[in-house]
Amino acid sequence: MPKIIACANQKGGVGKTTTASIISDGLSRMKIRTLMVDLDPQAHLSLSFGRKKAPGLFRLVCLDEPLDRVKENIKPYLDLISSDKQTEKVKRMITLSDYREAILADLLHDTSYDVIVLDLAPSLDILHINGLIASDWVLIPTRLDALALDGVKEIIGTMHEISQSSHAFSGYNILPTFFDRTTRETLLQFQELVQFFGHYVWAPIPQDTHVRESAAYGKTMWDYSPDSPAMVGYFEKNKRIGGYRNILDLVLEVVNDK
Repeated sequence: MPKIIACANQKGGVGKTTTASIISDGLSRMKIRTLMVDLDPQAHLSLSFGRKKAPGLFRLVCLDEPLDRVKENIKPYLDLISSDKQTEKVKRMITLSDYREAILADLLHDTSYDVIVLDLAPSLDILHINGLIASDWVLIPTRLDALALDGVKEIIGTMHEISQSSHAFSGYNILPTFFDRTTRETLLQFQELVQFFGHYVWAPIPQDTHVRESAAYGKTMWDYSPDSPAMVGYFEKNKRIGGYRNILDLVLEVVNDK
């Protein structure tokens, strides 16, 4: 049974898709069989790998095609179930179905993958709920501003409601993104986040223009700029802190904690 990880926040523009793509690519490079599932009609996960939008999720859920037929191979050990505007039809179909909140969990739990990474859209709808209920563990990327932090509180509140009624999560962590140590507001928001959530907060991802550039070229940071600040973190007192390389190590601990 795979470990299913959701990248989620009820606020957009916080780095969910970037995080999902970098983690998935990193796992595959360690020969961990990984499947990415794009639950966002914008289909930015496909674009992150230079692929076209496609109705993979629609075919899986609405047309009942086998997963092996709808998945798209990205590279060794890494596959993708893509998304496009037809994902809106997936939402409508799920809404009209019996046991509607567990449809995605039923489709994904019995597969040969080691890890499945879900990229959730920011809107709180039936597909978002399906993604959470299918997940064992949730990673919550967030910018360090008031609106994004409110999104963190909202998604954790939603997880609490789900855990009270239908599903127990193994845990969650919060990943601060676009971290700029030179901005006072960023530092204050980071301190507030740590004060409120404590050890659930992971070390931040530094602000890095290479991240935006990599998406434009259809590459993840592992290929485009593997040694840039977003990947390796920043130095503080001769110690390297944060960065996606560090985050991948932490995700591996979650994956191996069966």
